[in-house]
Amino acid sequence: MLGLDRGNQQSLRKLILDTWLDAGAGPVTGRMLRKIQSALKQTGVQTPFSPASIARLLADGGAELRHPDVIEADAAWREAYLKPATDEVTDNPLSLASAAALINKLESHRKKLPTDTDRLQELREEALNEKAKAQLLAADRSYDEETRNTQTEIVEWFRVWLQTPEIFNDWLDLRRRAREFQDKFGEFNP
Repeated sequence: MLGLDRGNQQSLRKLILDTWLDAGAGPVTGRMLRKIQSALKQTGVQTPFSPASIARLLADGGAELRHPDVIEADAAWREAYLKPATDEVTDNPLSLASAAALINKLESHRKKLPTDTDRLQELREEALNEKAKAQLLAADRSYDEETRNTQTEIVEWFRVWLQTPEIFNDWLDLRRRAREFQDKFGEFNP
């Protein structure tokens, strides 16, 4: 529950435990985890809580976990939550516009996550995969020079986002105004 102040953390813990207790304090199943996620969502919580993180908190409170249910619920949640960020990943070279859109989508998801989650690592791995793909395409002589130049530029974009995601949009704004960029790519407004 990083990113929340101590008071909010305590009230969210209480809400999770109270929801479990109100439901009879039985074993924690996938259904129970979805019910708790729904209760959290109704309070307007912006940071999504994975079923595994809720189960961990309930276990600390003495709940019996149905591990297969918890694992299934968490895997389904992660797949559904990750899919919107990676829908645009293809085997085709990214254009500048599609690279900017993908990085913005990754950044939007990153901002919603606590810093200690596996999900955050999955987002970074997606970015690293796209960066590696762009590096390979930039070096592939079967593509024309314009495509290779675009891929080289995209490699730089992913490098900046991976190192300092908080400043990416400001950096991109400055980058697209640079004469070198405009000479190579013309006007670009993501």
